[in-house]
Amino acid sequence: VLVLTRLRGNVEASNEEFLIQKTVGETVEFKSGLLSTEGVTSAEWKYGGIKLISINGPVKENHQFKGRMQINPQNFSLTVRNLTPQDSGDYSFVSEVNDVQRPVVTFTLRVHEPIKKPLLSINVTRDALNRSCTVFLECSTSVHDVSYSWTVGSQKKSGSKLQHVIRPQDGEIRFTCTISDQFTEESSSISQTCSNDTFTDKPGMLPKLFFLFFDLLLQLESSQQI
Repeated sequence: VLVLTRLRGNVEASNEEFLIQKTVGETVEFKSGLLSTEGVTSAEWKYGGIKLISINGPVKENHQFKGRMQINPQNFSLTVRNLTPQDSGDYSFVSEVNDVQRPVVTFTLRVHEPIKKPLLSINVTRDALNRSCTVFLECSTSVHDVSYSWTVGSQKKSGSKLQHVIRPQDGEIRFTCTISDQFTEESSSISQTCSNDTFTDKPGMLPKLFFLFFDLLLQLESSQQI
């Protein structure tokens, strides 16, 4: 997912700043703005103010991008592969053409953890007096800085936890939890019923137990007479 936002500036008159949003493991390309290297007398990429590479080659060998960074020799654009959250920060391209400094191009990169489907846990308590069931649900994920929302039929509620009362006449109710950040979202669902069997003894069970007990008493009395 690439989100490129121009923050301010004009390429012909002043410095430019851009915001790029990426997900862990993706690849990003920072455009230098050069169509070719013809007439370029000075050029370098910086990360957080530290020089990474210049027109003459790498400046800093032991850096976090080792083995993941590549320069396009035709236009001096910078590519970084297999992004990590630690790669977030400011990348600046400083250059001169015919000994005249060009506008500085700065990219602010934000690398986010990918969102995975949330995990759902459920607990149900039954109220025989009111013939209802109370469903307790919790939605969880290992990713930070996400929003939680629940959908139950046409109802929508926010938060990672949900308490909902259902009755036998409601039938099967579907609960859906959605987690989201400003780029993507993922959902998980679970269904629950509140059956009439929960509040009703199985037919014939009580009379059957009574007759079994009565038969046992008769057998005991007969054995005592013998």
